Amino acid sequence: MTDPSTNLLPTDSSPLVGDHPGFDEARRAAVALAHATEAGLTGPDSHRIAVVLGSGWGGAAELIGETTHTVPTADLPGFAAPSVPGHNPTVRSVRLTDGRRALVFGSRTHYYEHRDAGAVAHTVRTAAAAGVETVVLTNGCGSLVPEWGPGTPVLVADHINLTGATPWPVPTSWT
Repeated sequence: MTDPSTNLLPTDSSPLVGDHPGFDEARRAAVALAHATEAGLTGPDSHRIAVVLGSGWGGAAELIGETTHTVPTADLPGFAAPSVPGHNPTVRSVRLTDGRRALVFGSRTHYYEHRDAGAVAHTVRTAAAAGVETVVLTNGCGSLVPEWGPGTPVLVADHINLTGATPWPVPTSWT
């Protein structure tokens, strides 16, 4: 089936499989992104890595590699304009020094922006639908360690979801 938003690539060629309600929109966004960046959803020209930049990380985009294409997120299905200062409403296609391609998302949706958990997961779902196998998430978080000032890179291995929200639908038998 040809995606009506681009008339270029079929949405069923996306590596993202399953029938989760948010996957169709992510597939449409991936097709639009592939069209705008002249990349495939699979194969040697596809994006294999994605980096999602958090607050304060915008300058890192210039250090990752050569930007070959920049796509406004407003042109992609399911993306809302960022409301957080320091976020850039673009996705860059970047050529790494080893020749591979990466997607660099200049913003992401936060749950506290009054969006649902599915909207928060949309960036990662879109990256997966675009063929990405590795995602690096960054953020501008605080610390209780005085020596770790703003901008100090740290590795977070896990987190605790205290919101009770999930991007996965709850079976009706549970309600």
